[in-house]
Amino acid sequence: MKRLRPRSRAGLAQAVLAAAVAAAGCWPASVVAAPPASALPPSRGLLRTLAAFERDLAELDGALRTKPAALTRFNAADPALQAPPPGAEATTAAEAQPRQERVLTLGQALAVAVVNNPELAERRARITEMRGLKRSVQGRFWPRLGLQLAGGFAQRSEANQVLEANAGLYPSGSPFLVEPGGWNRIQSNLGSGWGSLALDWELISFERGAALAEQDQRLAASLQQYGDALRQLQLQVSEAYYNLQLADQLQRIRASVLRNDTLLRDQVAALQRSGLVPRLDLLRAEAAVQQSRFRLEQADAQRQSRRQGLTNLLNVAFGTVLQAHTDVALQPPWPLPLADTLVAGLRRNPAIEQLAAERQALLRQADRRNAQLLPNLQLFAAGGGSTELLTKPVIDLRGCCASSQIPQLASQSADWVAGLRLHWRLFDAGVTSGEVQASRAAAEAVLQRLARQRNQIRQELETAFYDYRASLSQLAAAEASYRASREAFRDARARYQLGLADYTDVSETITLLTRAMEGIAEATTLANLSYARMLRQLQPVPDQPEQAPSLPLTLPATVSMQAPALLQR
Repeated sequence: MKRLRPRSRAGLAQAVLAAAVAAAGCWPASVVAAPPASALPPSRGLLRTLAAFERDLAELDGALRTKPAALTRFNAADPALQAPPPGAEATTAAEAQPRQERVLTLGQALAVAVVNNPELAERRARITEMRGLKRSVQGRFWPRLGLQLAGGFAQRSEANQVLEANAGLYPSGSPFLVEPGGWNRIQSNLGSGWGSLALDWELISFERGAALAEQDQRLAASLQQYGDALRQLQLQVSEAYYNLQLADQLQRIRASVLRNDTLLRDQVAALQRSGLVPRLDLLRAEAAVQQSRFRLEQADAQRQSRRQGLTNLLNVAFGTVLQAHTDVALQPPWPLPLADTLVAGLRRNPAIEQLAAERQALLRQADRRNAQLLPNLQLFAAGGGSTELLTKPVIDLRGCCASSQIPQLASQSADWVAGLRLHWRLFDAGVTSGEVQASRAAAEAVLQRLARQRNQIRQELETAFYDYRASLSQLAAAEASYRASREAFRDARARYQLGLADYTDVSETITLLTRAMEGIAEATTLANLSYARMLRQLQPVPDQPEQAPSLPLTLPATVSMQAPALLQR
C-alpha cells in the first residue's frame, strides 16, 4: 500500500493541529499557521477524534470482559424447561419456532439435563427391570402354591344296533339277552366341575443359586451404567455450554471489529474523495469490511447452532431457546498431578466397574447352564375334588341295553397326591456344554473390552491433562499478546490522529488485537473443556437412581485428597 511521505505526514499533522485549534475557538483559523502547499489540510470530518477511538477501544475491551447478564430466578417447574412427552412431535411450524428464551448458568443447565435426559430415564428403567428379574429369581427359593378351578358341559348322542344276538353268553331269562336286529339311541348331557390345590417346592437346585448370582451381577452392571451415564451427561452439557459461551464471545468481538472496520472504510472513502489516498486503499478497506462481515455472519450462525444444540441436549419444551448466563471464565486450577489423576480416574470408575460386573454375570451364567446337568429335587403335592351330573333326556330302546341305562346320575370324587420329583439330565448331546463354552467365551471377550476401556480412560486423561497445560500456556501467551496489542492500538490511534500513520496501521493493529482477544476466549474454553474431560472420569456420582445427583463443576476436595493416599499404598 502506498504510504504518505514524511513531508506529507508532517503537513497532515500540522493540518490536524490547525483544525483542532480552530475548532476549539482559541484563535481564528487565519492566525494558525497554514500547512505547506504540498499537503491539503483535511477537514475535521475526515479524521476520527481521540474520544471516538477511546470509545472503540472500550467496546473492544468490553467485548472480551463483559459483565454477566442479570440472572433470572431459576424455577425448575418452569413449563419452558419441562421435557416434552417422549412421543410428542411439533405438529405445526408455530410450535417449532423459538418463542421463549431462558438464561441458565452451567449448574442450572446440569440440573435441567439430569431431570429431562432420555438416556438417564432409560437407564433408570433398566435398573427397575433388573431388580424385577432379581426378585423373580429370589422367589424360586420359596414354594409355589397354585389353585385350579374348572367347569364344563358336554353332550353326546349314541346309537347302537345288534347284528348278532348274545344268546349262549347269558342264561335263559337273563335281562342282558338281546334279540337280533335290536337297537337303541341314547343322548347324554354331562355337566362337571372340579378344583385342585397344587404345591411345588424346589428343595435342591444348583441352577437356582447360580441364576441369582448372575442376576445380581447384571443389576450391578445396570447401576454402574447409570453412574457412567451421569458422568457422560455432565461432560456433554459442559462442552455444549462452554462452546456456547465461546460463540457468544466471538460474536461480540467480531461485531465490534466490524463497526471499527466500517468506520475506517468510511474514513478512507472520504480521504480518497479528497485525493489524499489512492483508490487501492479504499478497495483494501472495503475488502476488510466484507471479510469482517463474513466472519460476523459465521459467528452468528455458530451461536444460533450452539444455542439450539444446548437446547436439544437439555430436552426442554418445544419453542424454548437457552442462553448462557456467564461469559467465558477459567475454572480453578486442576489440583492433581498427572499420576494422581490417573490413579483417581481408574479407581472405582463406573465404566470399568460395569464391564467387570458384566463379566461376572457371564461367568455366573456359565455356572447356571452347567448346573442344569446336576440333580434337581422338588417336592410336589396336590389335592382336589370334582362333581358330575349325567342326564339322559333321550333313551330310545328297541331290544337292546334296557337295564344298563340310568336317566340321571350325580357323582362326586376327591383325591390327593404328594411326593418327590427328581430330575437329572444324564445326556443332552452337548447342548449344555456348548452353552457353557459360549458364556465363558463371552466373559473373556468382556475382559478384553475392560482392558481396552482401561487404556482408553488412561489415554483420555493423559490427553486432557496435557491439553489443559497447553491451554493454560496458550492463555498466558494470548493475554500477553492482548496487552501488547492494546498498547499498540493506543499508539496507532495517536499516530493516526496526528497524521504520522495511515489507516493500515490502525487496521493491522485492530487485527492483532482481535486475534489476541479471540485467542484468550478460545484458550480459556479449551482449558475448561480439558478440565471437564478430566472431571468426567473423576466425577463422584451416586450409584442409586433414587438419590438426587449432585454434579459439581470442579473436582471435589474429597477426590483430590484420596489420590495421594492411594499412591502411598
